[in-house]
Amino acid sequence: MAEPAASKGRYYRMRRRWGKIFVAPAVVFLLLFMLVPIVSVFALSFTSWDGMSSINFIGISNFTDIFADQNFWQVIKNNFIFMFIGTPVWTITPLIVAALLYSGIKGAGFFRSTFLFPTVLATSVLGIVFKSFFGLNGPMNTLFKAMGLDFLAINWLGSGTTSIPLIIMIINWAGFGSATLIFLAGMSSIEPSVYESALLDGAGWWTRFFKITLPIIFNVTMFVIILNVIASFTSLFNYVFTMTNGGPGYETTVMEYLVYLKAFRSNQFGYACALSVILFVVIMVISTVLQSFNKRRDWMD
Repeated sequence: MAEPAASKGRYYRMRRRWGKIFVAPAVVFLLLFMLVPIVSVFALSFTSWDGMSSINFIGISNFTDIFADQNFWQVIKNNFIFMFIGTPVWTITPLIVAALLYSGIKGAGFFRSTFLFPTVLATSVLGIVFKSFFGLNGPMNTLFKAMGLDFLAINWLGSGTTSIPLIIMIINWAGFGSATLIFLAGMSSIEPSVYESALLDGAGWWTRFFKITLPIIFNVTMFVIILNVIASFTSLFNYVFTMTNGGPGYETTVMEYLVYLKAFRSNQFGYACALSVILFVVIMVISTVLQSFNKRRDWMD
């Protein structure tokens, strides 16, 4: 019996050895292209560097300058506007659509394919297209004027009051197909017999949605919310860059775009790294709060 046991032990050791060999390239890739840049950003945030000359350590000066800059507070405010307005829109829209598709409306297969179409388009292309569409002399304003609605023919991208909601709606149109699939995947785990029992009890569509669907896919919903919160801080650059350039002033500038401005237009790489660190901390805090809420809810259940 000792020989088969020894042979089995050699087999498992060989498997572990080959497993480590196959995993090693991915580990090296992560270290070189993710961990090292992250550590470098944290280190450079305490320096003054223009990207070419010598690096000078200046302590926390970048952070004190950032928090003393009124433009920074305008920018972080814009991000929170995107979060508080965008996240509900980007979550509720695909949730309702997924519930309708799951209920078996006519043409559900066609709609599933149609909703995914915008996700294959580059966000920069979408930004350019919608910038032209909602421009002062664009098709939308031309249509309003033709309908006698001249008061609606405004410069949609000329003010943060109108451009931020517009960007939120464009992002919703471009990305809600993916979120819809996530919700559909969550709904597919619900036993059909649960809905059948509810129907026998006379429960309507909205009752089934609020009493059955939402509680069962709560974790999926929280997952989508967390993704959308992170997106409101990390996935806005292309839209802002192509549609408004952060203007007028800083009315539509977000943290991502401010990092770009400081790093590649002002050559303040140390300052930009400090902004990136602040952005990282903000996202981590918000994500941790949401995850802790989700865990607390699971524990209560």
